Amino acid sequence: MSHDPDPTFSLLRRVSMPLLLCFDSLMRTRSVTVTAQHLNKSQPAISRDLARLRLLLKDPVFVVIRKKLVPTERALSLHAQVHAALAELEHVLSAGQPFSPAELSGVVNIGAAAHIELLLAAPLTTRLQALAPGLMLRFQPVHGDFSPDDLDSGRMDLAIGLFSGLPARYPSQVLFKDERVAVMSSRHPLAHLERLALKDLHRVKWLAFSHMHGKTTNFDRALEGSGYAMHFNAYVSSFGMAPYFLMETEYGTTMPRVIAEKHLQYFDLKLIRLPAALRELSMVMVWSVQNDSARLNQWLRQTITGLVTELLPGQLPKA
Repeated sequence: MSHDPDPTFSLLRRVSMPLLLCFDSLMRTRSVTVTAQHLNKSQPAISRDLARLRLLLKDPVFVVIRKKLVPTERALSLHAQVHAALAELEHVLSAGQPFSPAELSGVVNIGAAAHIELLLAAPLTTRLQALAPGLMLRFQPVHGDFSPDDLDSGRMDLAIGLFSGLPARYPSQVLFKDERVAVMSSRHPLAHLERLALKDLHRVKWLAFSHMHGKTTNFDRALEGSGYAMHFNAYVSSFGMAPYFLMETEYGTTMPRVIAEKHLQYFDLKLIRLPAALRELSMVMVWSVQNDSARLNQWLRQTITGLVTELLPGQLPKA
């Protein structure tokens, strides 16, 4: 007696694990060249895998725009689920296996606000080179609130910044708390002050960063209803420009105290305390649900937390 073939997983039977890994890497790197390097394949082999994916999914998967791979809507929707499934499979298969950072390879992608990158980039790179020399650390800029798709798709393994109002579905951890301070040249007309009152805010020409232009900021929210405001009338594209800009102008800006103190090692700047409503800030680390139990991600988070404890003793919130 003959039976019809079991239709369960009929498509999955035609999709190999290497094909799924290729798709995942292409979505994260947007590069045939980098994917070939990650998977130890030739570029023509990756192109053949992409052709198979297009045939199986009946979708272009990627289109080339200005020499860049841009995923289709179908690819974006599919990748969040594929990446989660691969991460879960990795977790299941690795259960009971020893975890050895020294044997790891690949790229770790961290979305970082400019402040945290100045603090962590060099020491974290040095730490990973010692513990996991096969890993490459890649920082990506995060301006304001992060894009959830960057975490869900796996383009970022985690993100660190001054995030507020995080969606509840994202695991997160307050990495450290700090005081926000005003910073200006020591030759600034207000540099003699030890602190600014709310009534002094209008006396400062404030510098901000381009991503803040035209948006409601944390400062707007903190000062709402007080009758006072901070008026930004100059914007630069990179936080790294700030100390140079301040040294040559009569502008001021704000930043975490720990970052301001790093700048003071190299620039003749003055730190001034802000009004209480503007001082408090929390640096938050956030990751995706699918990475919550991933051993590499867990180890990375522990490594970052330990490094912050060393760099900023006493500032890490108690568990």
